[in-house]
Amino acid sequence: MAEYEGMDDFLQDWLKKVENISTKLTPKQQAKITKAGADVYMQKLQAVTHNKHYSSHNDKTHGHAADHITDQAKNVDGKVTGVSSVGWDNSYHAMIMYWLNDGTRKLRGDHFITNLQQSEEVQEDVLKAEAAEYQKLIREEGDDL
Repeated sequence: MAEYEGMDDFLQDWLKKVENISTKLTPKQQAKITKAGADVYMQKLQAVTHNKHYSSHNDKTHGHAADHITDQAKNVDGKVTGVSSVGWDNSYHAMIMYWLNDGTRKLRGDHFITNLQQSEEVQEDVLKAEAAEYQKLIREEGDDL
């Protein structure tokens, strides 16, 4: 174990290790980490959408928006860049949920998506899932990172 003269030396060494690891992660590895967080966020978005905006209306064409939330280990354009995306699998549901969240001239928005995104509890759960996946990746890859 390295000897440090003070907290400043320890933090500098720690920062170098973090920078080294972060620059060595490939976009595919980064996407694997962010996908773990996206899975958690997707479950929470499905739950809040089901609780706040599920109706008995039986739309045979599109189904219900709460049942059509998906995630992917890619950006919105379908490219592996290290980010993951969560959203509705068709533009009809996305548009309706946008209106319900933000409102229109005649419809008052309830900001259910915005509130979910800004919830400290949700952010903490997403970060815990990402941290667990990161630790798993570190264990698997070992000193290669």
